[in-house]
Amino acid sequence: MRVLVVEDDEKIARLLKIVLEENNYEVEVAHDGEKALYLYETYKPHLIVLDLMLPKIDGFTVLEKIRENDEEIGIIVLTARGEVENRIKGLKKGADDYIPKPFHLEELLARIERVAKRIRKVDRIEVNGVVLDIENWKLVVNGEKIDLSEKEFTLLKTLFENKGRVLSRKEILESVWGDSENISKNIVDVYIKHLRDKLGSKGDIIKTVRGKGYGVQG
Repeated sequence: MRVLVVEDDEKIARLLKIVLEENNYEVEVAHDGEKALYLYETYKPHLIVLDLMLPKIDGFTVLEKIRENDEEIGIIVLTARGEVENRIKGLKKGADDYIPKPFHLEELLARIERVAKRIRKVDRIEVNGVVLDIENWKLVVNGEKIDLSEKEFTLLKTLFENKGRVLSRKEILESVWGDSENISKNIVDVYIKHLRDKLGSKGDIIKTVRGKGYGVQG
C-alpha cells in the first residue's frame, strides 16, 4: 500500500518514512502543500498522513482539494493543532482520523492499519465502463460478463488497483505469480495480450509504456 507522508518537519517525516517502510508500506514524502498535491496526482497514494501547518498551501486546503475528487483515499491528519475546533474542522473536510502531536508511533500505526483495512475492502472497481467485481470474481464490459482465468483476473485486478501508475514486469510477476525467479517476464506480455483481446473495444485502457511496463488509465 502506498502512503504519502506530508510533514514539514524533516526529522518527523524521515522517522515516519522509516517506520512505515519497516511495516511494509511504500512511502513518499512531501514537505509542503504544493508538493503534496503534486505527489497525490503522480504517486497515486492509497493513504495520506497529513500535517495541517504546511508551507505554500496549508493542510486544510490540501485535504479539501483531495477529498473533492477522491472519496476512497484514506486521510489521517497529524498535527500540533489539537484543539477540538480544529479536529472537528478536519473531520468535516473529510479526514478519516485525527491524531494530535506529540503522538505514539504504535498508535499511529494502529490507526493507519484501521484506515488501510477500509481501503482494502473496496470490492468493485470501474474504469471507463469496465467493471471488475472482486467479491464475485467477475468482469463486466459494457454490461456483458467476460470470463477470465484466475491469473488473468488477478493481473487485471493488480492493474486496476494501481490505476494511473505504471507497473514494471517484475512488479506484476511478483504480484500475480509470486515467485518470479523461475518465470519468464514474457509471460506478462502474453497475458496482457489475452486481456486486451477479451476486453475488446476497451482493450486500450491497458497502456504499454516502453521500457517501463504496463498501466491502466481512466
